[in-house]
Amino acid sequence: MPPRTHPVRVTILFDAADYRIFVSATRQLRRIMGRSAPDVAALIVFNLQGRDATGIADDYLDAIRWPSSAGRIVVLKSSRPTPIRPNRRGPQLRSRGPVDPSRN
Repeated sequence: MPPRTHPVRVTILFDAADYRIFVSATRQLRRIMGRSAPDVAALIVFNLQGRDATGIADDYLDAIRWPSSAGRIVVLKSSRPTPIRPNRRGPQLRSRGPVDPSRN
């Protein structure tokens, strides 16, 4: 039996331009999926849930072009597997081999 989770209500203010991106994506999905397409809120929730802290931090550092020389997140072995989710930038594979010292 999976562990029980307790939902948390969050209010997020989006710039209108950022919100329109989700509206546009919803329209595209509706053309492909028909009535089974998610609405805007469900699409936003999908993009926020099921991620781990290291992945979120690493994505943020990538997005702001944080230099590797200034320090990066060290990927530690997790006690549970991270679910594979679609990514806007395409699939990213993380090896369990040695960590690159330049990313410290």
